[in-house]
Amino acid sequence: RREMRPFGVHVSIVEPGGFQTGMTDSVRVVKGFRHLWERLPAETRAAYGHHYLETCEYIPISVLLYRLCSSRLSHVTSVMVHALLARFPHSRYAAGWDARFVLLPLSYCPAWLTDAA
Repeated sequence: RREMRPFGVHVSIVEPGGFQTGMTDSVRVVKGFRHLWERLPAETRAAYGHHYLETCEYIPISVLLYRLCSSRLSHVTSVMVHALLARFPHSRYAAGWDARFVLLPLSYCPAWLTDAA
């Protein structure tokens, strides 16, 4: 943000929480991981060992997090629209209940302090 100020460019930061996308879907992530694992050279797979793949495939917390994520992506798009079209856009936007909960203490701090944190 500070780097663009001398050029007269206002930067708004959108900080989304958890949303149900392909990036948070553990089934899709594990499938992609398996695909990449199979394409690795044999010596690389041997260096990590077969247990590495099994460890990465079993991630029960990611299933729980995906279920807690919101399916309403409109929360993100609405803050993006506001940031783009508002006459005086905010410097930071938190999209989703979890982002607001986690980022709430930081929202009371000046922008330069949250950037540093």
